[in-house]
Amino acid sequence: MLLRTAPAERGKVLKTALGMIVRNVDTDEEILRFVDNAERHGHKLDCAIVAYSHNLDRRAAGKINERIPLYAIDVKNPEFCLEQSRRLGMSETSRKALLECPVDVGFGLVPYSYNRNIVLIEAMLRCMDILIFVDNDVFPAVLKETSSKDEEVNRHNEISEPVTEDVDFFGEHFKHLRAGSQITTGEYSGYNILPHAFFDGMEDLLFGLQKSEMLEYWQNSGTHRCLALKPPEHRPVPVKKILGGNTAITLSVFSKLPPFFSSHYIVDNELYLNRGEDTVLGLGIAKCGIVCTDIGIYPFHDTYKNYPAEPDLRDDTDTQNRFFYACTGWVGRNPFYNYLLGNDVKSVREFQREHLERGLSALAGYTSNPKYNDVLRNFDVSWDSLERYINEYENVLEAWGQFIKRSGY
Repeated sequence: MLLRTAPAERGKVLKTALGMIVRNVDTDEEILRFVDNAERHGHKLDCAIVAYSHNLDRRAAGKINERIPLYAIDVKNPEFCLEQSRRLGMSETSRKALLECPVDVGFGLVPYSYNRNIVLIEAMLRCMDILIFVDNDVFPAVLKETSSKDEEVNRHNEISEPVTEDVDFFGEHFKHLRAGSQITTGEYSGYNILPHAFFDGMEDLLFGLQKSEMLEYWQNSGTHRCLALKPPEHRPVPVKKILGGNTAITLSVFSKLPPFFSSHYIVDNELYLNRGEDTVLGLGIAKCGIVCTDIGIYPFHDTYKNYPAEPDLRDDTDTQNRFFYACTGWVGRNPFYNYLLGNDVKSVREFQREHLERGLSALAGYTSNPKYNDVLRNFDVSWDSLERYINEYENVLEAWGQFIKRSGY
């Protein structure tokens, strides 16, 4: 059990919630694999909070509830949050900004930050102290290189295959929170969202997507196939970013931090979700001096939902579609992200568009999929939406301030 370290609160057991955002609650396995891991390593979770946008299978929810108290929240109508916000005396404008779904659910998608904030607010209103976010394609195990000692695995293989290994997922997060971290996070093991590829326009594409820090990694993907394994050793390091599917947050930090934020845009009556809801929060972490630690646990992320199959960008339609929507999410994120960074948004837009056009053309040729050229249209629509993004963020931030003040955080 995790204990507060502040003298006045020493000895008080902190209440911990497991948080997840999903489209459907249609299986108990996604939650219970984490509950099993916690029990196996001697940790207590007080509840699971799951925000869903479409369907709730009562049978699956019942199985979860037999093991851990479950708060399943329909994001179209987050009843408990709405009721409690009224009791807190929040204004109708603020309640709408925080708790009303910002898009027509008929589109079939809900912005990432709205989902996460609903879970976050529910956890705070239920007096949780720690919220541990995981994603439904993340597992409490690590993917690692086979040890030379694993003779049974290596007996018939000249080159060993990666293996999964159980890990004390919650214990690692708790250990570093006890040591003074306010937020703990870390990278994943598994396939990167950038699938193995090699074509002449890679540099242009990554500059256009504002992912140039990944250039050397991607260009060398012929060696590592974009498969990340847990390294033999990893020392915890301070960081200013989090990964939303592997992060533990001491909720009291939100007296200083903004909430999650990401928006959306529409092209030809199709809704596209902006990525980066945790990137925006990371800027707040840096600005406020929050102690955030990469604990090096590397939980397995089944990025393309078909591991161990290798993502095939050149010939596989599912891989191409997944990467297409990653690209539309990045071009959605970038206008507001650069605004927050204080960059000259006009010059950034011109620079990125020039590179993106060339990079997308090269990607379309490499994959024989002309659909990638359409990302340039998404780029333009997203940049034209920057003023709306700013207004949405300011409204959410004002409402968040009211919520924090009235809820006692």
